[in-house]
Amino acid sequence: MRAFVADSTLVETECRERLKQIPASTRRRLSSYAKVIMTAILELSERHPQLKETPVVLATRHGDLHRTEKLLRELVRGEVLSPTQFVLSVNNAVLGQYSMAADNRQAMTTLSAGEQTYPLGWLEAVSQVQSETRQVLLVYADEVPPAVYSGQVHSPVRSFAHAVLLDRENGQKLILDRLVEKESQLQEDVWLVANGVQQMLDSCSGKVVKDYNGVRWSWHVA
Repeated sequence: MRAFVADSTLVETECRERLKQIPASTRRRLSSYAKVIMTAILELSERHPQLKETPVVLATRHGDLHRTEKLLRELVRGEVLSPTQFVLSVNNAVLGQYSMAADNRQAMTTLSAGEQTYPLGWLEAVSQVQSETRQVLLVYADEVPPAVYSGQVHSPVRSFAHAVLLDRENGQKLILDRLVEKESQLQEDVWLVANGVQQMLDSCSGKVVKDYNGVRWSWHVA
């Protein structure tokens, strides 16, 4: 599949100065996970004002897992859950917060697909650009999982958000490829893959390959 990348950024920490653009009433409710996502989107918005009228695809394997874990612990203790915290724990909550803060009334899509969430997020966004709209903002975001989940999952090794503005006609031409393989190479952490893709886009050359139990995904600029 082919699309053009108009711009992209990868951030690992929130930017308080950028977050001041968000109304204080909304900003107070943002988790660390949501703040990193907002920081990435706001960085691109400064260079591309049209993002306020651009559809968004948010891909996340874990979502706001730290907020969810806190709610689960409250349930175990028999406490009454805060309706606000419960609403903000769902995967599309941060897109709702962004939509209201930026007055963006375009389509907002969220997806979670286990360890293949990163490439499938790309697949969804590229598909939308090819068939539905001229531009789509793709955001992949995850935090390091809480310690209680260390026995089940170890990815990502760093908290981050990767925001990519895809365009139907303008920018760097990118090819997304999927191939079924009988054998797979050693799997890399999603942060390493996203960082590799960002470096590839920055240098305008190269190729990134990621294996997922017999499925090989690759990104390269043409």
